[in-house]
Amino acid sequence: MKSKSHVKDLKLASFSSVVIGIILLIFKFYAYHITNSQAIFSDALESIINVVAGIITFIVIIVALRPADKDHPYGHGKIESMASTFEGGAILLAGILVIIQAVQSFFHGSQIQEIDSGILVVVGAGVVNGLLGVFLYLRGKKYYSEALKSSGLHLLSDTLTSVGLFVGLLLVKFTGLQWIDPAVAVIFGGMLSVTGAKILLRSGSILVDAEDTETLKLLVDLFEKHYLPGVIQIHFTRVIRSGSHHHIDCHMVIPEFWSVKEAHDFSEQFEKKIIEDYPVEGELHIHHDPCRMKYCASCELANCPIRREAFVKREPFEFEEITAPMKSITSG
Repeated sequence: MKSKSHVKDLKLASFSSVVIGIILLIFKFYAYHITNSQAIFSDALESIINVVAGIITFIVIIVALRPADKDHPYGHGKIESMASTFEGGAILLAGILVIIQAVQSFFHGSQIQEIDSGILVVVGAGVVNGLLGVFLYLRGKKYYSEALKSSGLHLLSDTLTSVGLFVGLLLVKFTGLQWIDPAVAVIFGGMLSVTGAKILLRSGSILVDAEDTETLKLLVDLFEKHYLPGVIQIHFTRVIRSGSHHHIDCHMVIPEFWSVKEAHDFSEQFEKKIIEDYPVEGELHIHHDPCRMKYCASCELANCPIRREAFVKREPFEFEEITAPMKSITSG
């Protein structure tokens, strides 16, 4: 079960995102009102997405934290990836709208006013977004929350665009060239579109359970750390990420002379050690494959009654090995 501090951290992080997002939204639209800057308007328009996404993230995290039940045997964590997909799509759409608005402004012209006030708002918003983005991303990474990680990356991209807006407004101020403002807005819109597309691709890959190399490499280390004689070989390891709950299954080659009870008790002990060391809540299910007496040279199990060859050397677990399909390992 998730600890109380885990739940509290996730809720606090998502709620903070909403509150700060609303405050920044108000300041950005105020800055647009007094400056008439298309670049600032595009930033303010994107902040609406921040607030909506923040509210959705807060609701989604509360739902995702609910335990598995009869109707949802694998829990509710997938809803986080659904929320990230929505956020990515919304950011991509906002980026396209910003580009359209900026192009129209470029050809029709616009006059910026009170640039100094606009610069102050942009710098302040950039600093706040940067700090909040780092906070959300680190919390999301710690608890494997895709919703928080997406929000954090989104806000960090906002920080980079704030730097661009700052430079653009300075150039307008010191050169008097008004076309720089919509040009910066177009660049800003392009960056938004790229960020949205990246979030869409990542969340989409999780929804269809694409291979997660980082998590599988972690499992390689855990399998090696908790190795016991009798774990002859592990392959066909797969992970289903459901929010901050992971479902892991693998095939384990074990001595073929073990009884069902011996195999069950052994794998249950192994599963428990892996999950205790796993960074998030999860479960590990092991499918047993008999050794067929062809792993003798790499099996260091003592007193084996069916050994055909002497033990030579045990190779440590490798990524390619634990992820290999069953046929490539057990055939031949």
